[in-house]
Amino acid sequence: MPQVPAQSFYLGPFAVYTSPSGMTDPITGTPYLGGTLHEGDYCDLTYDEAAQWNVRFGAKLDTGRYRLVRLSAVATATNIAYGKPAATGFASYLRRVVLSAAGTSATTDGSYTITSTTSGGTAATAIATVTGGVITAVQLVFPGANFTSVPTWGLTEIAGLSGASVLSQMAYSPNLVGSFDSTSGSADQLVKPRGVFLTSITAAQVTANAWLVIQEEGYADVLVTTATATVPGSVATAASGATVTTTTSATAPVAGFLGVTLDTAAAATHVRVELDLPVRQG
Repeated sequence: MPQVPAQSFYLGPFAVYTSPSGMTDPITGTPYLGGTLHEGDYCDLTYDEAAQWNVRFGAKLDTGRYRLVRLSAVATATNIAYGKPAATGFASYLRRVVLSAAGTSATTDGSYTITSTTSGGTAATAIATVTGGVITAVQLVFPGANFTSVPTWGLTEIAGLSGASVLSQMAYSPNLVGSFDSTSGSADQLVKPRGVFLTSITAAQVTANAWLVIQEEGYADVLVTTATATVPGSVATAASGATVTTTTSATAPVAGFLGVTLDTAAAATHVRVELDLPVRQG
């Protein structure tokens, strides 16, 4: 997604947005996909722009990259607040479907709409072409959404067919984030934080897959839970439950690595951290 001016974040970095553009129809309240801000867009805030944002929205932000993302519906609201780490949401959909086995004995040739299992989300659909009693092609029509496991295809829509198999290839949205805890998705998401949250959110807003802004790069205020090391230059790491610990520098990669501290760290306080995270363009 493109870089946009800081002015595009017209509701500010601490707002909870109700559509992927932050705009809704004034009459119906439905999302309006217009304007200059869309899900996945980001701005690289300069020092002067950060100062302007702080005058307008509150003196908390510093230079860095800020992105509008969507919140996973399985995130934990209590683990989302200013300075808490965000995790990859792993909202999944199907990239494509592959015919693995053509099968035999289908009663009638033709095109069939087939439906996957829901697998914790919304089912995908595809068109299967049957010729000579076997499946000769399959094409994805709707990719589904929010799968928590790889969906399968029962192919019960095709009478008489046996021995056929269609496989799913999943993809993940880089614009979906979750809370940093073991209940918000796959356990391996806790290895690499996605960014830092800038605002708190309600359980209802989580359920609604609301949009919000996270910080991905630059100098971020991080809420430290345990300050094992207090000197500037300590390593800040996130762990399940959205906890952050500062420790002495390690030579090996550290799971949950956020970055290094710029200030003296103390427990239960916000500490500036120079973020060092992989950037995922949506």
